[in-house]
Amino acid sequence: MNSRVAVIGMGNMGGAFAEALSRLEGIELCVYDSHRPSAEAVANRSECGVASETTSESAVSSGSAAPSECVASSERARSSESAESSGSATLSGSEKVTTCGRRVRVLSALDEAKGSHIVIIAVKPQVLPTIYDNLAALRPDFFISIAGGVTVETLVSHLKTDKVARFMPNIAAKVGSSVTAVTYSGGLSTEERAEAMRIALSVGSAFELDENLFGAFIGLSGSGIAYMFDMMHYMAMGGVREGIPYPKALAIVADTMLSAANLQRATGKNAIELETMVCSAKGITIEGVAALAEGGFGSALMNAVSVAARKSEEMEGKK
Repeated sequence: MNSRVAVIGMGNMGGAFAEALSRLEGIELCVYDSHRPSAEAVANRSECGVASETTSESAVSSGSAAPSECVASSERARSSESAESSGSATLSGSEKVTTCGRRVRVLSALDEAKGSHIVIIAVKPQVLPTIYDNLAALRPDFFISIAGGVTVETLVSHLKTDKVARFMPNIAAKVGSSVTAVTYSGGLSTEERAEAMRIALSVGSAFELDENLFGAFIGLSGSGIAYMFDMMHYMAMGGVREGIPYPKALAIVADTMLSAANLQRATGKNAIELETMVCSAKGITIEGVAALAEGGFGSALMNAVSVAARKSEEMEGKK
């Protein structure tokens, strides 16, 4: 039996998780946003793509459309009778049906998510206080929150349940390459924690952490990805200085960062050990490494992680 998962909030992160979940087997996906076109746009981008309004339902049901095509029925309201017979009487709204047999149901109201196995909260933190009561009334088996800076303790208190997972993804969730921190309230079972982790892994990699380390995680990854972009830019500018056009220099830098990450993962060696493998005595690379040290590269990166961690902890303490 499929697990019904409702994603509430279709901003960048909510949309990224919804699109990833639409590709997972065993999930019946529902999406909701107070701005309905945002939810419809995400449903249209789900696996197998958006349906054409001109595509007939018969083409879908008969399978006459090519498997590779992105075909869905036009939106239709579900009557209470048909919902009852399908075992989904608590959900209405409209749905997109693809030739892959996957469905993404666009909900017309938040309370239509009642009866979901998991509710994923992806609204902005400042919006949460206005909808806590509505969310608590949904009474899913457990909640997952990706609302930035909102602690598990706060979520448990306002959602009136001790079954909450908290995620901290980074912006690369949009392309399925997020690095996500995951923590749990005490009420989640081992099986529910595994389900939450499966959802976190749908948008990239995931690491279980104590919540008191989320600030450090933000310094390393949530904000750290911006440091990577900054490093990419300045390395590419160095390439420009030496004669390589910026677009090509940036592509070379991006691939170099990937090659470094892949080598570290494949070998399991620490970064310094790998760096020394590249540096030969009186060679070229050691001169570049010395220039980085003279410019304070290492201490600047360490300080960047720490100041971002402190700022995150300060902001979280105010919520």
